[in-house]
Amino acid sequence: MDSCRLRRVSSPSVQLRTANSALLLLFYLLSLAYLFIDPAAAADDRSEPASFSVFRNGTGAVPLRGGRRRLASASPPLRGNPYMTDDPKSSPFRILYVVTTFYSQGRWRNIMVPNIRAVTESVSVAGWDMDVVVIVGNEGPTPTDRKALEDALPRDAALEIWENACALGYEKTKEKVSCITRVLARQHRFVVADRKDEYDFFACWEDDMRFDVGTIRYYLELSAEIDRLSNAAAPDLKTDPDAIDGPMSPQQLQRVVPGFIRVEVVRDRAVDGVKTGIEPDREVVANWVPDASRCCSAPAWDTRLPRDPEGSELMTWECRIHGMSVRRFPEPIGWAALIPGPRYLPKKEVIGSRWAGASGAFGFNKKPGEREPQLFAQQGGWMATREQVLYFDKACPEGFLPPFKNDRLRKHGMDPSQPHNVEFWSGGYQLFGTCNIQRIMSLDPARFSGHLLYHSSNNKQNMVNPKRHVRVSDLYGELITVKKETEVILQSSK
Repeated sequence: MDSCRLRRVSSPSVQLRTANSALLLLFYLLSLAYLFIDPAAAADDRSEPASFSVFRNGTGAVPLRGGRRRLASASPPLRGNPYMTDDPKSSPFRILYVVTTFYSQGRWRNIMVPNIRAVTESVSVAGWDMDVVVIVGNEGPTPTDRKALEDALPRDAALEIWENACALGYEKTKEKVSCITRVLARQHRFVVADRKDEYDFFACWEDDMRFDVGTIRYYLELSAEIDRLSNAAAPDLKTDPDAIDGPMSPQQLQRVVPGFIRVEVVRDRAVDGVKTGIEPDREVVANWVPDASRCCSAPAWDTRLPRDPEGSELMTWECRIHGMSVRRFPEPIGWAALIPGPRYLPKKEVIGSRWAGASGAFGFNKKPGEREPQLFAQQGGWMATREQVLYFDKACPEGFLPPFKNDRLRKHGMDPSQPHNVEFWSGGYQLFGTCNIQRIMSLDPARFSGHLLYHSSNNKQNMVNPKRHVRVSDLYGELITVKKETEVILQSSK
């Protein structure tokens, strides 16, 4: 039929002009769709995950390693931590490391590339596989800087760079389509959704957050302990939401993950401890400092960062005793601090704890809100096993992976009346707040340092009011004071 219609055109030149006009019209329409439609907002059916492959720019991208074994879509939950193995016959533990950034030459060369190099080198030494995706909100990097990142990676690590990843849309005060910078931190969710069947573990961080293979090992170790307790717990156990020790139900434990606080190394000046009304435990003050080598030691080649930091030099700025609670978990976890976050939970899933200010030490008797920014302990990212990611997606009312549920997250996070930003997507307001995932920090002195992450920009100490600076050793000492008070209360109630 098409060929017949074309033959009825009397002039070949008219025929050619008609075809060209049709192609131009099609190109114009496709261009409009690319510019004005947010890809994520077009999908509402959660049965098919949105694909990162559809959205990435692709120009100059190096595909991730092919031939990967795809994991079963419904693999069993983590049991006994099968990844913590020395069996040479076992499959390599596969990690996807996703970093989000806006490109500038200085930040790329001085902060991001050294962080990625340090992380991937430590993982490679452990014999694990780690591939890297860098999400760049703007144009870049230059060929020279791209080569610098490629050269910084272990030989067997695959790299993909998603350029111009900033989503387009309308801001509340603007009348034209523009890059919505606050949504850039959302884009890592598309990467995870697209690759969730190819990796065992995901680490998604802002470009200045540094960790190493020891951080991952400890996260897996504590996650496995939580998982074993959950598997052994009685499914129909009735729990008291006010209890601060005793058995816990699977419904409570499945919401628990290891938590982190960001720290910096403060050199050449002392961090003045902020008086909170709770005195740090004297035994801790006399005998304990954080193990700075677990978070903040820099390789010899990284000359930008302070060398061989001491535990007494570690400072945090958005995590204070005022928002913390303590609980005695079943062994082997024992005493742990609960970081603020969860707000709306069914009664049977509430994890009872004792707030640090319950004795009146702070001069007020009501615990601060769970989203108080100076107490929330934003992490600057998250890490999780594949099984945990799948649980997050079920636990989050709006979903953790795209496409999101629009009745809860309007326009997939693009609605200017619901201005979710990096603190929501990356800092943890969604995962640890809206989704009610409870972070804990072990109060075992040998383990506490495993909950520290290095903010390698090392600039908050100069940007944040010194009255918010908290020595990590003081925070731990205060937590031990609260723990000992709670032990006395528990003993007297028997």
